[in-house]
Amino acid sequence: MLHIDCISKLLDMEHLELENVEHYANRIILHVRLQRRVSECPACRALTDQIHDYRQQKVKDCPILGKKVIWHYRKRRYCCPCCGKRFYESNYLLPKWHRITNRLSAQCLELFSFKQSRKDISKILGVSQSTVGRWLLLRDYGKPQLLPKVLSIDEFKGDTEYGKYQCILTSPTEKRIVDILPTRYSSQLYNYLREFPNRKQVQYIVTDMNKEYLRLAKQLLPNATIVIDRFHVVRHCTWALENVRKRVQSRLPKEQRIYFKRSKKLLIAHMDKLSAENKAAVERMLLVSPDLRNAYLLKEKFYEFMASKDAQTAHERLRAFRLFAYTANIPEFTSFLTMIENWQPYILNAFNCPYSNGFTEGVNNTVKVIKRIAYGYRNFRNFRARIFATVNT
Repeated sequence: MLHIDCISKLLDMEHLELENVEHYANRIILHVRLQRRVSECPACRALTDQIHDYRQQKVKDCPILGKKVIWHYRKRRYCCPCCGKRFYESNYLLPKWHRITNRLSAQCLELFSFKQSRKDISKILGVSQSTVGRWLLLRDYGKPQLLPKVLSIDEFKGDTEYGKYQCILTSPTEKRIVDILPTRYSSQLYNYLREFPNRKQVQYIVTDMNKEYLRLAKQLLPNATIVIDRFHVVRHCTWALENVRKRVQSRLPKEQRIYFKRSKKLLIAHMDKLSAENKAAVERMLLVSPDLRNAYLLKEKFYEFMASKDAQTAHERLRAFRLFAYTANIPEFTSFLTMIENWQPYILNAFNCPYSNGFTEGVNNTVKVIKRIAYGYRNFRNFRARIFATVNT
């Protein structure tokens, strides 16, 4: 009896009497029944422990040792001596009309935090994929009541029923998703943001070079400092350098073209982080073309600008970079310089702001993994719930 009590404690089933255990190759069967107790009649509220009969019921529980666990539950039915009502005993692990314990569904929700498909989760828990899909929607991922003080906005390619791109709002300070919108249309984002009572209390909004986001931020978040994320700014610089490399590379013999293509990461990397061997390789590549050499120097000067500790230093370094870029007169950097000129105040705000879109870009990467595992989502509600279940744990 003592050993049975210990097993019940181990399985968190102290209220149940464990009568027998059967082990099979892929499942474990537990013969259990609830301890007899006085129960309240649901009709007249009278107390009784008078048993009417028993019913055998199969119940799925959390796996043990990688095997499915099935209860053979001898369910007791009581009879009320006052009104004659027959009713089943209540079990806190088993809701009414259910054949699956509530802790099995709770374990499923925990497994959603890992990057695995519904099919894999259903195999682990021993339930159907449709059951896993229903459990995914158990949690309420509704619209939040308030906006965070630091708001980050970006979009990702979801390819759902509403369109190719969806808009995501996150809180970089709290490391959580605020909400996900079906589209990135400015009209929908406007209607969404204007309903928040604390939108004037938002201190920072971090985004990329999207004119619609800028317009909405000025209109709906008047007290927020608009910050352009550094990652998106640097990416435009590396794109310009890559375009120069491709132009120079196209004029080279085949062997050199292959070498340039395979060595493109050396050109993008910081010069001071390269080994002596890689520095020598970069120097040989830069001897091929003056434009490539000037583009590489521009990239290094821009990296130096991005490493500034404050906005004043950044402003001085940016002015020196623009002067050198205009002198070099490289066609591929023209659009990049135009972008810098148009967005300069908001780019410089990043040097006085400790926040970035780093967390948001990490979430976007997680979204890509979720989408790839599931071979895509067409249903936006399921896609949104899965992202929330994986990230906001």
